[in-house]
Amino acid sequence: MDFYAVFLRGVNVGGVKVLMQELSALLHDAGFSHVRTFLASGNVVLGATGSDPARIKERIEAALDEHYGRQIPVIVQDAAQLGKFVAQYPFVPPQDGIARHRYLVLTGTQADAAAIFDSAPEPTAAERLAVLDHGICWEVHRGESLGTPLARHFAMVASKFLVTTRNMNTVEKIEAALRAASA
Repeated sequence: MDFYAVFLRGVNVGGVKVLMQELSALLHDAGFSHVRTFLASGNVVLGATGSDPARIKERIEAALDEHYGRQIPVIVQDAAQLGKFVAQYPFVPPQDGIARHRYLVLTGTQADAAAIFDSAPEPTAAERLAVLDHGICWEVHRGESLGTPLARHFAMVASKFLVTTRNMNTVEKIEAALRAASA
């Protein structure tokens, strides 16, 4: 059995609210095991037979579509993919007393990440930005993660690309749970 991290693009999609307890039951019914949700924002670790994240993605999206009657995109990561983001996240906040958020903007492909990164506005003096495989690493001062030009850019590209943004603290917890489940 292989284990995967699953990130729903959103838990409030077009008037449909995806509750984590319901999501867990839905994924169990779809043939997945060891289903564990994190927070109430569409983060899941689960076990599956098969070693192709693309196939797991198809199965999950089909189950969501059948249950909710609408497409709810997901991004599926295996342990190596998610571990790479945790190990290679490039920004360590300086010890200057300024609170910062560290984010990972997950995309569907490396080409998507590159296109989103290349079309992004210049980071403000309070931000740092880097592309890493099929993700974009973004650091911003706490309290500014919704109002900067970069924040608006990430919201805008969501209509063209499969993207979902997670706080790196959450990504690290999910990666640790994924490693523990795989052990």
